Amino acid sequence: MIGEHLEKSALNRLANEMKNGNQKAAATVYLKLVEKVFGFCISRVGSKTVAEDLTQDIFLKLVNRIGMYDAKKGDFVVWFWQMARNTVIDYYRREKTLSFSDLENESEIENIAHGNPGVEFDRKLEREEIKKLLRSLDEEEQELFRLRFVVELSYKEISEILDKSEGALRVAVNRLKKKMQNTKK
Repeated sequence: MIGEHLEKSALNRLANEMKNGNQKAAATVYLKLVEKVFGFCISRVGSKTVAEDLTQDIFLKLVNRIGMYDAKKGDFVVWFWQMARNTVIDYYRREKTLSFSDLENESEIENIAHGNPGVEFDRKLEREEIKKLLRSLDEEEQELFRLRFVVELSYKEISEILDKSEGALRVAVNRLKKKMQNTKK
């Protein structure tokens, strides 16, 4: 909890420095968020290539729109993840013919020659289980799963992004956990 608050505080400070043109602050924000953004994107689109493109788009938007961020209106983390989420939604609007299931196999086979085949196979099985689980969830549950478990946002942050109460989100996450446990059985 304290570490989460310090991280959020650091990101808020860095965002304000970015607004003032500090390129080092921008680079630090990128380094702190890029892995989570990529994870969020790939969990949404299932394609490594598309996720990389979306991740790049999100950070380009950040640079271009940082002037719109207003610390008085809320935390940078919430503002940023709303922008990231909207970027993915916009992608699907542009690509109406594509769906998560259409894209999920595009990047499924990775180059095993660069790593340990056994480890790669285990990772592939884990990804398959996660994809199967995600397909069993409705769209709202998938979004909650991604924001809570992939991006690791707090209930307060998710509440602000989805415009739902923290209590309702806690109940929804508990139901989601039970549903996930039942699906694994």
